[in-house]
Amino acid sequence: MSMPPLPADDPSHDGGRIGLVDGSVESDSRTFHVVLDPEVVIQLDELVAVTTDLPGGAQVTHYGIVTELRSRFEGADLPSDTGRVVDRTLPAEHVRRAEVRVLRVVPELFIAPHAGAAAARAVGAHRTAALFEDEMTRGRLPVGLDLGGAPVYADMRFVDGRSGGHVSISGISGVATKTSYALFLLYQLLETEQGMDLLGGRAGRESVRALVFNTKGEDLLHVDRPNAEFAGRPQEIEKWRALGIDDPGPFRSVRLYAPRQSGESPTTVANVKTRQTADVNAYGWTPEQFIREQLLQFCFTSDDERSTQVGFVEQQVRIQLLRRLRRLEGDATGAVVVVDMVPPNTGFNPDRLAEREPDAAAAGAGHVIRDFGDLIDLLEEVVSIDDEGLMNDWFGRAQSGTRQAFLRRLLKLRRHIGPLIGCGLEPVSAENAKLHVVDISTLHDDAQRFVVGALLDRVWREKQGTGRTPLRFVVLDELNKYAPAQGFSPLKELLVDIAERGRSLGVLLIGAQQAASAVAQALPRNASLKVAGRLDASESDAYRFLTPALRDRATRFMPGTMVVSQPIVPEPIPIRFPFPPFATNPDEAAADEEADRKKTDRILSTMGALAGPEVDL
Repeated sequence: MSMPPLPADDPSHDGGRIGLVDGSVESDSRTFHVVLDPEVVIQLDELVAVTTDLPGGAQVTHYGIVTELRSRFEGADLPSDTGRVVDRTLPAEHVRRAEVRVLRVVPELFIAPHAGAAAARAVGAHRTAALFEDEMTRGRLPVGLDLGGAPVYADMRFVDGRSGGHVSISGISGVATKTSYALFLLYQLLETEQGMDLLGGRAGRESVRALVFNTKGEDLLHVDRPNAEFAGRPQEIEKWRALGIDDPGPFRSVRLYAPRQSGESPTTVANVKTRQTADVNAYGWTPEQFIREQLLQFCFTSDDERSTQVGFVEQQVRIQLLRRLRRLEGDATGAVVVVDMVPPNTGFNPDRLAEREPDAAAAGAGHVIRDFGDLIDLLEEVVSIDDEGLMNDWFGRAQSGTRQAFLRRLLKLRRHIGPLIGCGLEPVSAENAKLHVVDISTLHDDAQRFVVGALLDRVWREKQGTGRTPLRFVVLDELNKYAPAQGFSPLKELLVDIAERGRSLGVLLIGAQQAASAVAQALPRNASLKVAGRLDASESDAYRFLTPALRDRATRFMPGTMVVSQPIVPEPIPIRFPFPPFATNPDEAAADEEADRKKTDRILSTMGALAGPEVDL
C-alpha cells in the first residue's frame, strides 16, 4: 500500500505538525519520542504520523499512538533548580516529549524513523492507515470512539467467525461496564442499518439470534424500553451519531424469559417483580425434554463430583432413562413413563437413543414422571430393591457409597432445580425474536449452571451440520463460575469446545469476567476481540495483550472507558462507548408508548377474534 507522504515542513497539512522526532535518545522500529512544539497540545492515545526520507529518494511513514507524555526543564539538574528556572536565575528550556508506540509502517519496512523528522497528527486517510481500516475490506464494526470522538472499528472478519470470533471482556464488577459494552456491540449488529449490512443484508440480520443471560437483578429485562436518562444527555446522542446511528433507541426484537413462580401449586407464570408477568415468558423443561436432551449431566458440575465414580453413575443413569423412556399415553403435557421392561434390541448409544421418537405407554407400564421429584423417587426406589441385575443396569458396578453420593446430590438439587422441570413448561425458543434475554439472577448457583449448560447445549447441538450461518451470539457474564481455570465439568467442557470450534459453526461467545486469570485459558485465548475496562491492580499482570503503560492506566479507567485489542492492529486502542439509549436496569426504564400501543392493539385484536364478528370492540 502507498499512502500520500506528510510534508515535513508544512504545518498546514492534514493534522498539523506537532514536533520533531527526538534525536537525544535512540528510536527503534517499535518506539520513538517526539519533542513537542511549544504551542502544541496533545493527549494520550492520539495518533501520530512521521514520514522519513530514505537514501535513494524513497519515503516511509511510521504511524503510532501516544502512550506517555513527559515534561522537564532541560538544564535543571537538581530538584531545587526548578525554582531558579522559574525565577529566571538559571537558564533552562522547558521541553515536553511524547512517547509513541509504532502501529504500522507504510510501506512495510521495519526501520526506525529518522531523528529530527517532522511528526504530525494522523487524520483523514492517514488515520485510516494507522488503524488498518483500509485493510478491513470485508466490513467494519464500530467498537467505540477514540478520545477525539472519531469511530474506532473492528474488522468484521474477526467478529462473525470468518477469520476469528468471540469477544472476551474483563474488568471490575460495577465499574468496568462489561455487560453494557456487550449490549453496545449487539445493538449495532441487531438494531442498525449498518449492522444489517455487516450481517449480509436483511436476510442475514433476520436470521441471526442472540442469547443473553441476565445474572444481576432484573436489569436486562428492560432492554426493550427506552432509557429515561438518555434524552437529557445531548452529548451522548452526538456520540451515537458519530458512530453512524442518528436515532438510537431500545432493542425492538426482544423476547424475555424468567423462571416460573414457585409455591405449593407451581404455575407457568414468570417470577418477575419489575415487569408485568404478561411481558415475560416462564421457561423450563418437561420431563421428556429433560431426559431426551440429557440434561442430567448438567446437574453435576463440580470437579469433585466428576472426578469420582459419581460421574460414571450419572452417565449410566442417563442412558437407562433414555432406554426406558416412553410418552405417557393420552398426555400432551410432557409427562413420561420410565418403563420397567426394556426390549432386548434396545441399544446403549445415548445420542441415537435421544434422537428417536418415544413410543407411548400406559401408566401401569412403569413409573410416571411429571416433575424432578418423581425422577428422584424412582431412583430411590431402584436403590432400595434387592436386585443385583437391576442395580447394575442402572448404576453399573458402582459401590453402595457411590450410589448414595449420587442420590444425595440429586436430593440437594430438588429445591434448586426442581421448579425448572415440570409438565407444561416450555424451554427458551430462538424463533420468536432476534434477542433473547434469559433471567437466571434469582436461581441458586447450581440452578444457574444447569440453565446455562442446558441452553448452550441446545444452541450447540442445533448448529451442528448447519454451517457458519445463521449466526448465534451468546452473552455470558461471570465466566469464571461456568468455566473456571481449574477443574472439569460438562459445562466447562462445552464452553471450551465453543471457544475452540464455535466460530466455524457460527456460535460466537461474548464472555465477561472480573479476572481473566480465573477463567479456563482456552476462552480468552481464542477470543479475537479482547476488551478490558477498569482492572484490579493485583490482576493487571494477567493481561499481557496490554502494554505495561496501559495495564497501569486500566486500574484507573472510569466507567465507559475500555481498551480493545484485535488481531489486525498490533497495539491495543483505548476507546469510549456512548451511554445506552435502552434501559440497563429497572430505574432507567421509561414507558415505551409505541410498544405499549402495539401490545394493546394485539390484545384487542385477539379478543375480537375470540369473541366473533358480532362483538363490537
